[in-house]
Amino acid sequence: MKKFIKPTLYSLVGFLLFTFIITIFNYIGLIPYNIFKIIRIIGLLLTFFIDGFLVGKKSNKKGWLNGLEASLILIIIFLLLNLLFKSKFTITTLVGYIILIIITIIGSMLGINKKNI
Repeated sequence: MKKFIKPTLYSLVGFLLFTFIITIFNYIGLIPYNIFKIIRIIGLLLTFFIDGFLVGKKSNKKGWLNGLEASLILIIIFLLLNLLFKSKFTITTLVGYIILIIITIIGSMLGINKKNI
């Protein structure tokens, strides 16, 4: 569990800073809203991939399992935030979470293979 805390915190802080910056750009008018939504999704995917990669570099074996555990930790955090802000849980949200889990697993598998570099 300890090996997940540091990369997950880095990922969450990085995602929050990234979201804050692009939200300011959207508010000022530098980024149109349609592009803002796309950039936000790409940023979330990159965040989960990087989290999986960092977890994979710290693990010894079974990168897919460590990626799954790391993604489930992040998904639980996002689900709690959704419940806090009373967002509706739809099938689209479920598909999005499954995609995030797959991206984290892929990142972790690549991270465990790049461990010696």
